[in-house]
Amino acid sequence: MNTTAQRLCAWSGFACIAIFLVGFWVIAGFIPPPAPKLSGEQLGQLFTDNAVRIRIGMIVSLFASALLASWSAAITVLMLRMRGRVGALAYTNLAVGALFVLEFIFSLIIWQSMTYRVRDPEVLLAMNDTAWFLFVCITSTPMLQTVAIGTAIFLDTREGRPSPVFPRWAGYLNYWVAVLFTPGTIAVFFKDGPFAWNGLFTWYLPLTVFAIWMITMSVLMLKAIAAQGADPPSSSVGRDLAEEVRQLRAEITRLAKERNGVAL
Repeated sequence: MNTTAQRLCAWSGFACIAIFLVGFWVIAGFIPPPAPKLSGEQLGQLFTDNAVRIRIGMIVSLFASALLASWSAAITVLMLRMRGRVGALAYTNLAVGALFVLEFIFSLIIWQSMTYRVRDPEVLLAMNDTAWFLFVCITSTPMLQTVAIGTAIFLDTREGRPSPVFPRWAGYLNYWVAVLFTPGTIAVFFKDGPFAWNGLFTWYLPLTVFAIWMITMSVLMLKAIAAQGADPPSSSVGRDLAEEVRQLRAEITRLAKERNGVAL
């Protein structure tokens, strides 16, 4: 089986993290984020002084964000290989993965537009608030994505087959990631402290968890794809048919014994 396209999509997870950090952190200087308590004048001065850096950094980050789509597609393909009828969960992962890309892109474009021309300080504040709320506070989509992946992993019953697509501990990892994403939801209530959009629990913790999750899942995806490449579809289908025949014979034998018992 040719798995080149799948491997490239899995590798896009590593590329996404690396390129995004270069654009968002190294070039744009958005780590640490601008404080929510900055005045409109201070924010305007920040964007004016660093306009070129921010423009270039956001462009780089936009390309990195697009890689989330190919990465989510690779997971979807692997989820469709799972037993246990997890197709709905696989397509849920694909759909929310696409939405996740848009959430990144919308925020990046807003920051980009803030450098485009001189604006009223209050307008800049409103634009910046909106961008950060999009970036930090929309936790529902990544939470749904990780829950869908985790649930599919637990439902992946592969009796008679070599091993599940992903190890069971990866299901727990995805559930924990969903939980650790939740603090970002309440950043709208705080302008400073650990729960503000630049705080420990709403920014640094989710950012770290997100990077660890993407890297870990990318490694597991590459392993699963390698195992898939070494396992021709014909042999996999053969094993599935053999297992179904074995179960059918066992069921026929059981029914025959029950019938004989009734006859006696």
